[in-house]
Amino acid sequence: MSTIATRSGNHSEEIGVLVDRVVEAAADPRYEANKKMWTAHNRLQKTDKTPVFVCLKRGNGPSANPVTWSELIPNETRVSSDPVEMDIELQLRQKLYKHDHIPDDEVLLPTLWVSAARPGGASDGGTSADFEAIDATRTAQLWGMPIKEVHPSVVGGAYAVEPVIKADSDMDQLQAPIFEVDESATAERVEHASEMVDGKLPVRVRTDELGYSPTEIMISLMGMEQVLFGVIDRPEFIHRLMEFITNAMIDYHQQREQAGCVDPQQTWGYRVPYEELPVDEDTRKLKFCWPTVAAQSTVGLSPKMYAEFVQPYHNRLAATLGENRVYYHGCEDLTKKIPVIRELPNLRRFHVSPWTNLESAVDQLGTDFVLEVVGHPDTLHVMTREQMRADLERMMDIAGDYIIDLNLGEIETTFGNPSVLTTWAEVAQEVVAERD
Repeated sequence: MSTIATRSGNHSEEIGVLVDRVVEAAADPRYEANKKMWTAHNRLQKTDKTPVFVCLKRGNGPSANPVTWSELIPNETRVSSDPVEMDIELQLRQKLYKHDHIPDDEVLLPTLWVSAARPGGASDGGTSADFEAIDATRTAQLWGMPIKEVHPSVVGGAYAVEPVIKADSDMDQLQAPIFEVDESATAERVEHASEMVDGKLPVRVRTDELGYSPTEIMISLMGMEQVLFGVIDRPEFIHRLMEFITNAMIDYHQQREQAGCVDPQQTWGYRVPYEELPVDEDTRKLKFCWPTVAAQSTVGLSPKMYAEFVQPYHNRLAATLGENRVYYHGCEDLTKKIPVIRELPNLRRFHVSPWTNLESAVDQLGTDFVLEVVGHPDTLHVMTREQMRADLERMMDIAGDYIIDLNLGEIETTFGNPSVLTTWAEVAQEVVAERD
């Protein structure tokens, strides 16, 4: 019996309405224009308008802006209870919320996602592979060691790492992740989701559980304090651990590619809404993906230490897994690290956070990269519409002649005022229209 038939009629009807609305919304002509714009923009072509993007991480996982989405789409409005159904329903509602309420330049793609099932049933069917998301149970199965985190009782609150690697001998327990998929269980998930939407929307499989940020794995195993002391007290061990993690990541992604399980579209959305891919070539290749490389947890390292303990490993990842599509993300002040980071092989997009000096970033990066210029978080709780405009005009005054997009991201809460996202997008589009 199909999944749709087993659910209550009211729930089935409500999901059906969401599905039909997504089908209709995805056909909006504005998205075809946005597809062309983002493709050209990320290929370093100056477009007729500066792209505007309110970046809200999607899905139902631990890193998918849980507080923000509960403000935008209250939990009591959701009808599903099965884990796969809950995830699909939320994806539908998220797409429609952006379409209805936030006038940015994101592309609404009708694709729905389910996570691949690993042998033994270790994946929960939710989101994965975000470099800020470290799921302890799943990661323990992948790396052979548990990742222990002390979480607060408040949803979305900060957590602390309880180190599992302390002595050099602890590293002997580490294992390199192996890419494995329970094909039968994964097919059942796809069928379940497809039945839920009556086959009207494409369902694809997420397979990347590692991402591309070895320092975040290292810190989740060692803890921040041990790493910061380690680069001074036992640098050889830090290099040994980074070497192991980096090689393991490369091997894992190449295993995915060899299995035909790489999907470039899985790497879109976080900051790359769309890219036109060749139609006469097999695009299930790593070279067509947008790997997000980041080392935010090493914010305490000086540029010299970053160059020694982080950059060589990022270089290896970027050279092996990218082809002019590497995206470097860093919410911290990267002003003095730009000379190091800009040498990443295949680097194309660079995140210019509110803490990075925009004038200096423009001078150092020029038109060799797409500059992702991000608004200040004050936007979300203290700025008036006029102050938002002044901030956006300042960005355009400094960087508008370069290849930039205006972003509002890393949104953990709207402070109970979701309309602020609408306001920022409206003002950004107004400023762009006046300046371009």
